[in-house]
Amino acid sequence: MARPPNSTRARTSAGSAAPSLFHVLVEDPPPALKAQLSRVRLDAGQVLFRAGDPGDALYMPVYGRLRALLDDGGDQPTVLGEIGRGEAVGEMAVLTDEARSATVCAVRPIELVRLGSDGFQRLVEHHPAVTLELTRLIVDRYRRTLSPRQPGRPTTIAVVPTHPEVPVTSFTRRLAQALEAHHPLLHLSSERLGDLRGGADPDNPDDPGFLGWLHDMELRYGALLYEADATPTPWTRLCAGQADTILIVGSLEEARPPDPDLLKATRVGGEMVGPARELVLLRRSATGLPTGTERWRSWVEPDEHHHVDLDRDDDFARLARLLAGEALGLVLGGGGARGWAHIGAIRALGEAGIPLDLVGGSSVGAMIGAQYASGWSPERMREENRRVFIERGSLNDYTLPVHSVLRGRRYVGALGTLFGERRIEDLPRSFFCTSTNLTRGERVVHRSGLIRRWVRASMAVPGLGPAVFHDREVLVDGGVLDNLPTGVMRAQGRGPVYAVSVSPEEELALDQDYSDMTSPWRYLLSRLNPFGEPLRIPTIGSMLLRTVSLPAQDSGMKGKEAADLVFRPPLEGYRLLDWDAMDEVIEIGYRTAVSVLEEAERGRDPEC
Repeated sequence: MARPPNSTRARTSAGSAAPSLFHVLVEDPPPALKAQLSRVRLDAGQVLFRAGDPGDALYMPVYGRLRALLDDGGDQPTVLGEIGRGEAVGEMAVLTDEARSATVCAVRPIELVRLGSDGFQRLVEHHPAVTLELTRLIVDRYRRTLSPRQPGRPTTIAVVPTHPEVPVTSFTRRLAQALEAHHPLLHLSSERLGDLRGGADPDNPDDPGFLGWLHDMELRYGALLYEADATPTPWTRLCAGQADTILIVGSLEEARPPDPDLLKATRVGGEMVGPARELVLLRRSATGLPTGTERWRSWVEPDEHHHVDLDRDDDFARLARLLAGEALGLVLGGGGARGWAHIGAIRALGEAGIPLDLVGGSSVGAMIGAQYASGWSPERMREENRRVFIERGSLNDYTLPVHSVLRGRRYVGALGTLFGERRIEDLPRSFFCTSTNLTRGERVVHRSGLIRRWVRASMAVPGLGPAVFHDREVLVDGGVLDNLPTGVMRAQGRGPVYAVSVSPEEELALDQDYSDMTSPWRYLLSRLNPFGEPLRIPTIGSMLLRTVSLPAQDSGMKGKEAADLVFRPPLEGYRLLDWDAMDEVIEIGYRTAVSVLEEAERGRDPEC
């Protein structure tokens, strides 16, 4: 059993001259303030206050979790963020004496301390440092609203097995060990309750004393990991009802859907307010790569899904990082043949011992990202891409330029050779790629479906290669609107984001002045004449690629700003179609990443 954290370390600002807001309102309120405080309890799905209500009080969660929603006219409200223990809520309206700007609901049963406006004025007078803490909280919360649905770290996680054959006890024990590397927690199950709390009855979880004990354990350890039963027992329902996140654990070897009543027990509080429901699919290394995820997603309808190989401790460590909000997401940008640098950057990150838990990309970054998410090593990426893109000859199958300059059969065949019939949802690591919907003029994020189809869409330069037609709409290169989609990765709220940008700010510079109307025949003859100097003017392909990338320059800069660390290899000397320069570009990407990582390490540790 895990040890609880040291009490003096667990308490915010313990021993400091300026106690935290949580300490003042919950742990040790001064006598003059106690009369102004009251307790509020909500069940999952209940509303604390609605947008437009008077801002007459601020609240501080003692345990439980809230979710803030904004009705912006869409089909569903936008999730602004989540509020847990130690965070104030409603402070902005109290400070400004204005109406509430958002609706706040309980994700799970919660208890809060309420402080009215008059009491808040007394608090500020006697504890001026609280105002600074609230200011910091408001700034931090504003930043989080820029990335909608970015949840905080869950403090209660329920593990619900879909069938009795699922090894839930061993799975939960290994997950608990992995999570303890991030924060202390207590692993609870119906069988362990007798040892942990004598007299606790998992078949009678509504006992107020039992619920109070659970809340005490949450405060003591900081996090609880509930192990539910494989049937909708009262204990299973309590686990789901107390959870910030529900892990629904199945096995890819199972070919039958879970019990509908069991799944119903995991739907708590409603779609927008209830806990996140995430599917975990178990497998063994001997069974090969995952398959059948689409079927499981249709049965469970989860918010997210994860693959865990029971023979790999690394998979449990990755799942723990994802749940703890400390997973690293890598975003790979577009840039034609310069995208080979992504392979070098991935190699450098691997040699530095930095685990990459999620990957996403646009254009050529989508292709390399899908290969990494498939479990390919940098060496395999190099060899597979060399075989398909270089050794088989040019992919340029020119055609009558009605729809595009290239017919695209060779290019489509190359992606089929690389990815076959594999689907995005079956990848061992989480992956997404982006394309641009020309019909609607918007970015599309692909998280499921055939890899070769959506990578093809993400790389389809308008006019150069054939577009992808889907549901009577036209999809083309993701770089048209978002060449470095770090915002998509950031919005997942799983942890820091690294990015590799291979698109230069300048392109197509000429070596001399040419006529405004250079004859195509003169250009062709200059290329065929072995004794003359060929004209170095841009081809239609290179100009189309550059034209597509121009609207994405601003989004690319914003993408770099949204990343925690950016690798930008110096690739100005390489053209967008220089596929044969693979080895050189990979090496530049590797050396750049090594240098950036060394600089970042020195920045974190001044003694280095």
